[in-house]
Amino acid sequence: MELSSLIPELQLSRSAIGFMVSTILAGGAVASPQSVDPVAEGDDEAATILDGEVPQTTSAPRVFGVTEAPEIDGVLEEIWKDGTLLADTWRQVDPDEGALPTQRTEVRLMRDSRNLYVGVRCFDDQPSKIVSRVMIRGGPINRDDNIMMVLDPKRDLRTGYIFRINPNGTRADARLVNGRSDYNWDGQWYGRSAIDAEGWTAEFVVPFRTISIDADNLDWGINFERDIRRNNETIRWQAADRDVRVTSVADAGVVEMFGDIDQGSGIDVRPYGKITAQEDDGTDVSGTGGVDVFWKITPGLTFVGTVNPDFAETEVDQRVINFSRFSIRFPEKRDFFLEDAGYFDFGGIRSTPLPFYSRRIGLSPQGEPETILGGIKLTGSIEDVSVGILDTQMDDDVSPAGRNYFAGRALFNVFEQSSIGVIATNGNPLGPESNSLLGTDFNFVTTDLAGGRTLSGNAWFQQTFTGGEEDSDATAMGARISYPNDILNWRLGWARIGSDYFPALGFVQRTGIHELFGGGRYRWRPDSSLVRTIDLGVGGFMVTNLDLEIESMDLEFDVPKIQFDRGDEIYLEYGIQQEVPTQDFLVANQLLVPAGNYTWSRIEAGFETTSKEPVEIGGSAAWSGYYGGSRTTVSGNLRWQPAPSLLIAGAAQWNDIRLDTGRLETWLVSSRVNFYFTPEISWENLIQYDTQSGTVGVNSRLRWAFRDGQEIFVVFNQNVEADDLDFTIDTTELVAKIGWTFSF
Repeated sequence: MELSSLIPELQLSRSAIGFMVSTILAGGAVASPQSVDPVAEGDDEAATILDGEVPQTTSAPRVFGVTEAPEIDGVLEEIWKDGTLLADTWRQVDPDEGALPTQRTEVRLMRDSRNLYVGVRCFDDQPSKIVSRVMIRGGPINRDDNIMMVLDPKRDLRTGYIFRINPNGTRADARLVNGRSDYNWDGQWYGRSAIDAEGWTAEFVVPFRTISIDADNLDWGINFERDIRRNNETIRWQAADRDVRVTSVADAGVVEMFGDIDQGSGIDVRPYGKITAQEDDGTDVSGTGGVDVFWKITPGLTFVGTVNPDFAETEVDQRVINFSRFSIRFPEKRDFFLEDAGYFDFGGIRSTPLPFYSRRIGLSPQGEPETILGGIKLTGSIEDVSVGILDTQMDDDVSPAGRNYFAGRALFNVFEQSSIGVIATNGNPLGPESNSLLGTDFNFVTTDLAGGRTLSGNAWFQQTFTGGEEDSDATAMGARISYPNDILNWRLGWARIGSDYFPALGFVQRTGIHELFGGGRYRWRPDSSLVRTIDLGVGGFMVTNLDLEIESMDLEFDVPKIQFDRGDEIYLEYGIQQEVPTQDFLVANQLLVPAGNYTWSRIEAGFETTSKEPVEIGGSAAWSGYYGGSRTTVSGNLRWQPAPSLLIAGAAQWNDIRLDTGRLETWLVSSRVNFYFTPEISWENLIQYDTQSGTVGVNSRLRWAFRDGQEIFVVFNQNVEADDLDFTIDTTELVAKIGWTFSF
């Protein structure tokens, strides 16, 4: 069911009687006194069951299909009293693990054949102190009071969904793919919130067509977490353990879902139209359009097809000045490639060597857009196998015959939470030769160590083929193990990257190396009303060539990092670094560094104030040696949000580098002025300047989202040459784009 028809359906007649409530929670927790099972009481008319026979005993709360639905307006109406009330098992995760919360929380569940409804009462004895400033869809609402639901509809202990809402009704979501959170997922759901004399309330609805479901599975994993921001307090319904993340669906509670599930035909069509006006030497007005088609082939498998995709509404990249001798990996921001990107994660690798880096498609190495004729994507799961397939066709402006780029990924579930996978890519956007890659990985996770602690590990292997041939040393391999727990947290890893390894659709900083990396952190939680945690840690890496001769070494000590009870943080770091460039290179494309062997030390101090106040300030200062000379870095940031409707932020970084070959001073400055009229209407403005390009960039985006998938964008881009305060307009672009979703 599309959300455009959701609101009328939510306002159905309330003449029918409510439905069953919960009895006993998973793990043997007893339901609250308000939760009475009408069937157990012998009242057959108290529940309206859509289909199926109700069992007489269960080990989890039961949610039955009903013919009524609440009105989603943020106010908990009388009908919610008939919902399944989850037992009051809430406990603190922070600051006092296992203690009773300072504020009470009630969650009720309802459902019909097409939707899951969630009603939350967040009691608060000081409603005037509720923190609620963020008002942009997908924004950082963890800064505010908020409630999060984690859902595992397939109960496979690996995948799931995150739905989060704050007292403004601002929503954020994510998809869990093999234990990792993909916050780029943008699901279609709806929610509203309201603050009242008892605290605040939230109602939201998740259409079943939005999520992947196993129709034969009645047991759904579910958990809830609430942040009470003024106390920096986190409470959780199940698994209130600092060593267990709320996103660990293996540790979630269980509810039983009874009744039919109707996901509709599963077909969404999203056409768009765009008008662009550009002014350089003259004014050029053009128009274009395209379409995306979404088809949920099965409840767990989604197909996406796109024709003439456009990314004009995408925010520009944050500017970066490169002070190293290696290339920088910019994050992907385009919706088509971001959606379900987690299905292509490989081997736990975060940066390099990535076998697949989607920014290689449709963007030149300089970041300039290239025309994509069309593409298809298939993501999801087939029983115990997760799959991701992406294929795109480029226009002739990329090469005379166009180019095709392919990436395929499969993960097979093994053990309770682990997986074995394969990956393949084909295509070369970086040169005329053909290029392909094959890889395999093993990903191990367990949250069943003594005390509920977590252990994870990865092992992986990659092989590239360029020009249709297997090069002599075109392999990469590695392994990692980590113990990511609260008091003691450590990690250790190794990688070897062959000299001929070339992932044309991936990303690698340097080849022909061994890398050893790791670190550890001990956290002390003193019995103090002032200090919450003190971290002492060490981390670093060492890179050698294949003959085990050092190329880079970096060792860093946190001495210490302190978080105060109100949320402020301060830190002091000391580091030792060695770099052995074998060729001359330019720092920031300007200052020459001769080849040689350099070792220096570094000290850095910084602070960040709490996010619960309207004004946040952060800053740092670092002093170090640098390739035989010295480097001083000072940075600061300011975030001021006096009201949910206005955000003013700024950041600046100054570098002063002094070498035998000269001196380099750089500035990197950015500023934001954002207006949020409602959670659906926003006007965001970003201004950036850096001394290396000598240009000021302005990016202004007006977004009006009627509903998820139905929105209008107006985007203004301006580049201005800035030479000693002499400003000259370079290029101007104005884009108006409308996209609309039709569901069938």
